[in-house]
Amino acid sequence: MPNLLFIAPDTANIYEVILDGFKTFTPNLEIDFMMSTVPRYKYKNTGEKVSNFLYKTFLNRNKKDIYEREVIQERLENLKEQYDAIFFIHPDFFTDSELQFLKSKTNHFIAYYWDAMAFFPRKEKIMPFFDKVYSFDNEDCRKYNLELLTNFYYYEPESVEVENTLFCISHLEKRRYELFNRMGKYLEGNNINFRFMTRQSVEKLKSPYIEYMKESIPYPEMLKLLNHYAVILDIAKPNQAGLSFRIFESLGMNKKIITNNRAVMEYDFYNPNNILVIDFENISIPKSFFETPFEPIDEAIKQKYHLRTFIWRVVGNIVKL
Repeated sequence: MPNLLFIAPDTANIYEVILDGFKTFTPNLEIDFMMSTVPRYKYKNTGEKVSNFLYKTFLNRNKKDIYEREVIQERLENLKEQYDAIFFIHPDFFTDSELQFLKSKTNHFIAYYWDAMAFFPRKEKIMPFFDKVYSFDNEDCRKYNLELLTNFYYYEPESVEVENTLFCISHLEKRRYELFNRMGKYLEGNNINFRFMTRQSVEKLKSPYIEYMKESIPYPEMLKLLNHYAVILDIAKPNQAGLSFRIFESLGMNKKIITNNRAVMEYDFYNPNNILVIDFENISIPKSFFETPFEPIDEAIKQKYHLRTFIWRVVGNIVKL
């Protein structure tokens, strides 16, 4: 039986969804998995913390970095001798020597960039290591001659009571925080129901428009939460042309979505009655967008963005499906 090594970070448990997809949609393919992120380093005592400060200051060495490389090295040493393919999400976390070691184990070394190149410049440098590089970002595909592979949906929604509310659950950083506040102020002033949630609770990013959670919600549970709301909000990062998971989740659940990512207008599922593209510099959301029903998308178009299609695109030229 052919085998594939899947390497991915622990980002919102999404790797578990993809791993399960490989097992479900390619049953004649043996799958191994390697986590690319490591547990946070914990200082044993105050003395070690001081010692590491001196290491960084005078020797340009960081015990945290050393620890991470040791953990990765141990994982690499436990891999099989050879794989028919290695599929790697976010490979820029790895050193050149680690990538070279992995490349020596396969004839199909495949990378998937699910963040724009502008945010992780190292991605451009390591492209030559790979036999094929996919990207979720249209602009990066055009600029660097990569192959487009969008994010996906997999959740088939249950019938639940739905609130006619604009909902967003998202990671929070300074720019997105500013947009949350701007949107919250607009919605409140126009009597539009909304609910914004995030796990981050840094004091300087506190907002009266945001609910702060103590713990992250596992990805499958988060999708069930999304299913209870009529309209989803997606906030793309600056310089991001790729479509986020939120857009595909909304497609799979037949939800309307409001986004600032104009690239969505290039896709075959785009329908202005379902997808409202806004400008955060001049927000305008007609209430009719909430009052009209979602217009169903042709099933053949939807299936192009299902997890099944994502998996088959990755392995279709490697094994017989």
